[in-house]
Amino acid sequence: MSVEVEQLSASDWEEGLSFLNGVFGEHGAHDFANLLPSIYQPTDESMANNHAVRENGSIRAVVGLFPLDWQVGDSVLKVGGIGGVSTHSSARGKGYMKVLMTHCVEKMKAEGYHLSWLGGQRQRYGYFGYEKCGQQLSVSLGGANVRHVFGERDALRFEPLEDDDTGRLELARQLHDGQLVHNRRGADVFQRFLVSWYHRPYAALDADGNMVGYLVTDKEGGNVTELVATDETVAVDVARSWVQSRSEGGARFDIPPTRFELLQRLSAIGEGANVGSSGNWQIYDWAATVEVLMCVRATSGGLADGEVIIGIDGYGSLNIRVADARVTCEKVDAPPAVSWDAFTAMRVLFGPLPPSAVTDVPAEATALLAWCPLPLGWPRQDGV
Repeated sequence: MSVEVEQLSASDWEEGLSFLNGVFGEHGAHDFANLLPSIYQPTDESMANNHAVRENGSIRAVVGLFPLDWQVGDSVLKVGGIGGVSTHSSARGKGYMKVLMTHCVEKMKAEGYHLSWLGGQRQRYGYFGYEKCGQQLSVSLGGANVRHVFGERDALRFEPLEDDDTGRLELARQLHDGQLVHNRRGADVFQRFLVSWYHRPYAALDADGNMVGYLVTDKEGGNVTELVATDETVAVDVARSWVQSRSEGGARFDIPPTRFELLQRLSAIGEGANVGSSGNWQIYDWAATVEVLMCVRATSGGLADGEVIIGIDGYGSLNIRVADARVTCEKVDAPPAVSWDAFTAMRVLFGPLPPSAVTDVPAEATALLAWCPLPLGWPRQDGV
């Protein structure tokens, strides 16, 4: 029996959100409209990102495919964010998730997506080509760290970034978009990203009341999921000041793996750092993805010259070359120095572990030991 997949529309808003809230609500109350206003809105454009299967006219399974434009240096990669994967309890075991996931993966391949990201259990999504990899980095900064390093220096002050504070929100958006790597958030939706996951954005103000940065925290303020300032020296000052402002103690700061200078500065003074995978990834355009991340990696201090051809099952041979500070990656018809399945290739290239902790790397591919892992990450506020 064939299963029909349909894209939802604005007219399905109430039913679609009620369905998602009900399925996810089995494990605790959910309110997707307020949890993720960045991607759930009662419009045709927004609801069309949700692919569904019906039984007798009622939604019985949904998978969301959310198109995201990822600015990586001078290039833009098309990322497919998968979220809201859900099946009604009465329809489980009928294969609807498989149908919808396969449909979305094939759609991304056909429409020229470079890569895809999702959160979730590793093996569950491994069936569809996803692997846990990339880097999610955080630094813990406590009151004692701040006192010993900075003394009694006056702190910046913080004020909530409200949805009607258009001037400060626009400045925050400009700071965000000034990053070397960032998800493109339009001016009309920027504030929704800041409050997703029930998080709270704050403007950081200097002694004259000028906004010098902003941060986004969880409700308690102990987890900072986004921190951007006029430069990385000021960003450290924002982090230091946030810790000083908290009577409860320190905070954990999530830092994208592409924020090299901020990572260096905060990890040198924080109490500890954590490294994990940034989610489940699937790469469609290996050459474009690896090349732009290699170029970003080069901004942290340069890459050693070298050339490696690796074979990737289902893709072919990928030639990665660095010569005189110039990076090129291209698909070639040549024998590889080493061949891996796509899962191993993703973990070798993108971490979070070093390549030698993933698999044996032959002498002909040792340049990978110097280049990798490449900084593939996805910020919490851009999650779907």
